[in-house]
Amino acid sequence: MHPVLAKAIHPVAEQIATVTLAEAQVSANSELRRWSGQEVVEHLILSIQKSKEELQRRLKSKNSPFYSCTFIQWVIKFQLLWFGSMPRGIPATHSLSPHRIVAQDGPALAARLLSEAEELSKALAECRIAFGVRPCGNHPIYGPLRVEEWRRYHAVHCRHHLQQFKEAIDFARKHPMSQRQPEASVAPVDADAGEKSELPPLKHE
Repeated sequence: MHPVLAKAIHPVAEQIATVTLAEAQVSANSELRRWSGQEVVEHLILSIQKSKEELQRRLKSKNSPFYSCTFIQWVIKFQLLWFGSMPRGIPATHSLSPHRIVAQDGPALAARLLSEAEELSKALAECRIAFGVRPCGNHPIYGPLRVEEWRRYHAVHCRHHLQQFKEAIDFARKHPMSQRQPEASVAPVDADAGEKSELPPLKHE
């Protein structure tokens, strides 16, 4: 994995791996319908998967985005790249919101996150060869991004949600009575398959 991604994702994966199955299913604030620890991780995994799919489409077509980012995209991309921060209070899109998921414990979630990040890193390495310093894909919020910008985005995004993950797990550990054995779950639903989400959009904390 590229150092920029590894430096951000490996420490997060180490923390995720310490979580039990029951702890991962608890929301820090059920009244506000905040996500559980697992749902935060699922959001990170979905984000990586969607980026990888975009990069793979570009590699297959060999087409680099030819349009420029809008002024708003330029402003928030500057905030991301130079200050390492992301705008707060923006709901996650439908495709990046976790739907019906199979309950997993921390080690399984950490392994999935690392595996997806490794695949993303490989795709970005291929894009470096194919596109050089040109944009190699379009992000729905930040617009056209180059290889190093994709890496920076996912590093910041992972750190951005770490506090939210910690809050959910800290709550679960301080309130053991809120933990319960997860009920039988069904396989994850493709976010683009037309299923209606059973969870509210996430507001970035």
